[in-house]
Amino acid sequence: MSAKRVCMALLVTLIVTGVFAQKKEYTVKVFDLQDVTTVLENVSSSSSSSCESSDFPVYQGATKTDINYADLKSIIVRHDQPAEDPNNYVTVELEFMNGKTDLYEMVKHIRITGTSESGNFSIKIKDVNMIEVMHKPY
Repeated sequence: MSAKRVCMALLVTLIVTGVFAQKKEYTVKVFDLQDVTTVLENVSSSSSSSCESSDFPVYQGATKTDINYADLKSIIVRHDQPAEDPNNYVTVELEFMNGKTDLYEMVKHIRITGTSESGNFSIKIKDVNMIEVMHKPY
């Protein structure tokens, strides 16, 4: 009888977790190197599948930090500040919702993908000047 209750509790927990832990969808404005602005809906990154619960990883030295679009106002790619390993990384300045900004390194081949008014869209972070996260008002 107790094994049945444990299984039932586990099943209810999985159902509730699945309902409330659905992925949030974000809209961003991407400003590319040619000064073209593209609005993307349902944005994700190519590293999302390798991150357990975040949208993409960034690094400060050997320290990895997982980042979510929900925590950001913007991502500025600092082409004027080369990364420690410029063949594989770019320097990014992250502006957080709490007003804090900090410099990190990000794998330069991560793709930011989403849907634009023209259809599916994808761009590598190395080809971006800035990404503005457009939070919905509450």
